[in-house]
Amino acid sequence: MKKQFHREITTRALGSYFAAETLESVIVANLGQDALRYQFGHDHFHYDSNSFVAGNAYCDKLRLAIAAALQKGQIGDARADLGRLSHTVQDLYAHSNYVALWRQLYPDAVPDDIDPEFAIVLQDARFHSGKLYYPLEVFSFIDSIKPYVLPLLPRDSHAWMNLDDPGRPDFSHAFAAAVKRTRLEYLRIVKKLSSGAVSGLTGLTG
Repeated sequence: MKKQFHREITTRALGSYFAAETLESVIVANLGQDALRYQFGHDHFHYDSNSFVAGNAYCDKLRLAIAAALQKGQIGDARADLGRLSHTVQDLYAHSNYVALWRQLYPDAVPDDIDPEFAIVLQDARFHSGKLYYPLEVFSFIDSIKPYVLPLLPRDSHAWMNLDDPGRPDFSHAFAAAVKRTRLEYLRIVKKLSSGAVSGLTGLTG
């Protein structure tokens, strides 16, 4: 997803649970996952190049890190890890064919109907994510050059497969799945926390 949509997804998913200034720190960490240094050698941050096993392991690590940080009173670290986790799970839908496979099963369903953790799709042998074909792939991120680069890239490339903005087919379904998954991740995390820990994480009391 492009940065403005990561921001919007996270706000829609978590805005009712967090104080505004606290949510912003989560969003900053979310957007930080798209820093240039994380575009190379960090496919698991974005579920790129079929890095599903590594991506899932990374998410598991972040979930544990959030709980550990809260136990130590390291609230800022916990919020940052939640931001990183939200970015990665959001990219699952934008960088893979999850939505396409789900829509084959439910062609008439509206975006809000999408199940973000549908086992049939996740276990489908056809489930895959876009590969990054460097160095050519780099030029696909430049709008003025992209039309000339795209025909040179394979159909399983990130450039062809991504649902990063509204100009892409099924963007609305990917957006809705990302909102649902982000909210699910948060609710699962706080379910295991004390009320005090939840208040510390969210910046809200009562």
